[in-house]
Amino acid sequence: MKPRIKNTHFTLTIIGWLQVVGGIAGLGLMAYLMLKTGTINGAILLMFLLGLGLYGFSIYSGKRLLTDGDKKTGIILSIINQVPQIIQWSLLGYALTYASGFQLAIGMANTGLSFGFSISSFKMAINSGGDFLFRVNFTAIVVIGVLANILAELKQENVEESPLVTSDEQSV
Repeated sequence: MKPRIKNTHFTLTIIGWLQVVGGIAGLGLMAYLMLKTGTINGAILLMFLLGLGLYGFSIYSGKRLLTDGDKKTGIILSIINQVPQIIQWSLLGYALTYASGFQLAIGMANTGLSFGFSISSFKMAINSGGDFLFRVNFTAIVVIGVLANILAELKQENVEESPLVTSDEQSV
């Protein structure tokens, strides 16, 4: 049994728009953070470039899902986009949390439970006095599962549609 809407086109459209809207919201978040930052040095510039790159890639992946006739490339790019969103962590002054689109994350922070619910979020820290955090974004896991299921379904359809060449047809 498939854990998703049976209409593949509709499912890919929802995921595509989720990535595009999440990427646009993330770019807005990055612009806001850049305006609020006083002095930008090399490490801060690296953080901003990473954030802008991740959100830009989210928009590109979503666009490919929405516009490509052959959805396989868009699905693969979308899976790649979802992978860095699974684990969110902060330890010993270093941190990385990234979510583009919808996020529902559960984990541990210091000595208690931590829940994350947002549209788009980004946090990267280098040598800061951050606390311990480890969360798993279940939305990203579900999206990856659905996309992997659709990709397998599309590959199966291609195998069924492709003509098989027998050994008799290959002989000259």
